[in-house]
Amino acid sequence: MSQLREFAQRKSDFDRQNIKIVALSVDDVEHARVAWDKAANRQFPVLSDPGAKVTREYGLLHADGHDGQDIAIRTTIYIDPEGREVWRRISTSATDVPKVKEILERIQGTGGGK
Repeated sequence: MSQLREFAQRKSDFDRQNIKIVALSVDDVEHARVAWDKAANRQFPVLSDPGAKVTREYGLLHADGHDGQDIAIRTTIYIDPEGREVWRRISTSATDVPKVKEILERIQGTGGGK
């Protein structure tokens, strides 16, 4: 949830680049609502994908990832205004989560934003 908090705190940096933030969680709707309310500070949507349909379509589901349960792979994806995926950063562990500064630099390096 710390990454969601950082996104909420730095939302104006994304707004200046005309970038919309959307979070996706494989957790149930109630968990997504709590994350939206507390961590994201209602600054951007946190969508619930409890059946992992969207997560699976993006190839971000780690089968049998924890105690025989499928888990989502933490990933940051930049999708351009035309709906094309420009880049993705896949975290290698639960603690390997990019900082907003790294994400903004990466977007700017692709000519994204604005």
